[in-house]
Amino acid sequence: MSQKFEALKDKLSNADLSEAKEVLIQAKEAYDDGQIDETEKKELMASAKSLIAKKGIGGLF
Repeated sequence: MSQKFEALKDKLSNADLSEAKEVLIQAKEAYDDGQIDETEKKELMASAKSLIAKKGIGGLF
């Protein structure tokens, strides 16, 4: 696992809604830049989306 993935995963573990959205954006950018692989991107995206849904705005997506 890459350092970027670990850093984003750690950030997500203590994230609020705005931080979770930011992790989604950063995961896409990191994947596009080759810093994380597709599996890592999918894991981050799923975790961030789950967090957003749990925080109560999941119905808006």
